Amino acid sequence: MEDLFSTNIAVNNENVNYRVIFDNEKYIFLSEADNKAFPAFSFRRAHDEWLDQGLLPPDIKNQAIDALDKYLLKQH
Repeated sequence: MEDLFSTNIAVNNENVNYRVIFDNEKYIFLSEADNKAFPAFSFRRAHDEWLDQGLLPPDIKNQAIDALDKYLLKQH
């Protein structure tokens, strides 16, 4: 498990801080909030495409993918 970065994502009109870790070929977003209103979610990369569990609202998915793309671009 590798701790990568932190990002803010707007969820239900609230700004939520997520820690992003890499574990078992997945980028996992873990909410730093103390409640269950903001569950963890993950993505994996396959054939140059981001794959999620299919349960994320499009606005949250887009914000998370943007954060991942920005992080990965900085690494090159």
